[in-house]
Amino acid sequence: MVMKKFATLLLLSLFLISCTSSQKMLDRGQYDRAIDKAAEKLRKKPNNEKELNVLKEAYELANMFDRERIEFLELEGREESWVEIYRTYEEMNRRQNVIRTLPSRVRNEFTFYNYDNEIIESKRAAAEVSYKRGLDFLERGDKISARQAWNEFDRAAEIYPGYEDVDIKLAESHRLGMNNALYFIENNSGMVLPDFFDAEMKKVTLRELNTHWLNFDTYENDNIDYDYFLVLNITEIAFSPESVERRIYKESREIQDGMRYEYDSNGNVKKDSTGTDIRVPNMVIVEAEITETEQSKSAFVAGSLDFYDLRSDQLIKTESASIEAVFRHRYARFSGNREALSEETEKIIGGREAPFPGNEQMMMDATELLKNRSKSIISRNRRLLEN
Repeated sequence: MVMKKFATLLLLSLFLISCTSSQKMLDRGQYDRAIDKAAEKLRKKPNNEKELNVLKEAYELANMFDRERIEFLELEGREESWVEIYRTYEEMNRRQNVIRTLPSRVRNEFTFYNYDNEIIESKRAAAEVSYKRGLDFLERGDKISARQAWNEFDRAAEIYPGYEDVDIKLAESHRLGMNNALYFIENNSGMVLPDFFDAEMKKVTLRELNTHWLNFDTYENDNIDYDYFLVLNITEIAFSPESVERRIYKESREIQDGMRYEYDSNGNVKKDSTGTDIRVPNMVIVEAEITETEQSKSAFVAGSLDFYDLRSDQLIKTESASIEAVFRHRYARFSGNREALSEETEKIIGGREAPFPGNEQMMMDATELLKNRSKSIISRNRRLLEN
C-alpha cells in the first residue's frame, strides 16, 4: 500500500509539473524551464503572443544573470572558476540554440551571439586547471591522491578531449590508485590434494568482481605489487563412509472407484426430481507399501578465507569457507496400489542402485562449492579491499 501511494504521488507530481505554465516557471525564477516550455508551445503555435513574451523575458533574464555571474568569477580571478565559466557559456549557447530551432516568426525576434571564442578560451582554461590539479595530486605519491588526480584528469578529458597527454595521465593515475588483491590456496589439512584442485580453484571468476579501484588476480603477476592476499586456508578434508539405508513406509490416498447409488435413511435408493436414481462417486482408500533405499556419501572440507593487508602485514578479516559436498541417490519399489503413491515417491519408483563416486570425484564436487563460497565471501568484502 505504501509503494502504491508513493507511485500515485509521483505520477501526480509529474502530471502537475507537466501542467505548470511557462509563466509560472518564469515567476518562480526557473528561466530555462520557462524557455523550454514556451519554445515547445511556440513550435506548435508560432503566433502565440503570450508565450513569445514569456520566452523573451525568460531569455533576457537568464542571460543577464549568467553574464553577471561570469563577470563576478572573472573579477574574482580564481583558477578553479574556469570550469563554471566554461559551463555557463555552454549553457548560454544551448539556450540560444533552442530558439534557433523555432519558426522564423519567433526566431526573428531575437539577436544571437557567437560564443565560440569565449567557449574555446574558457574550455582550454578549465581543462588546464583540472590538468594542473591532477599533476599536483599525482606528485604526492599515495593511492588516495592518485584517485583524486584521476578525477581531475577525467574532468579535463571530459571538458577538452585530447588535451595535452591527459589520456596517458588518466592511465597512470588509475594504475597508481588501484588496489590489487591476489587470491590463492594454502593446504594445511595434512592431506595431499588432487592435481586438479589448485587449477580448478583458480578458475573462480573473480574478474567480474573488479571495480574501478579494485582488481583481483588468481595468478600472480610479477609486475604488480599486491595490496592484499586472499588466502583460502584448507585445514581439514574428510570423506564419510559409503552409506546404504533402507526404510519401509506406507502411503494411502482416497480415489474414485466407479459410481454407487445413494440411499436414504430407510435404505431406499434416492431419486432426483425426474425420478431417476441418484448415483454418486464411489470413493475408496487405497494403500501401497514402499521400500526406499538411500545411498549417501559426503566430502567435508574445512577452512577459512583470510584477508591479509600487505601494507600493514596484518590479518584484517577471516570468514569460514567450510563446505560439504554430498552424494545422495534414492530409489524404491512398492507393493499394493500404485495410485496410492505421492508424486515424490512416484519419481523414485523403478530406480536402481548407482555406483558410489570415488574420493577424487567427491573432491571435484567440493571444489565447485568452494569456488562459489569463496566468490560470495570476496563479493561481500569488496568495500574493505577498496580502501
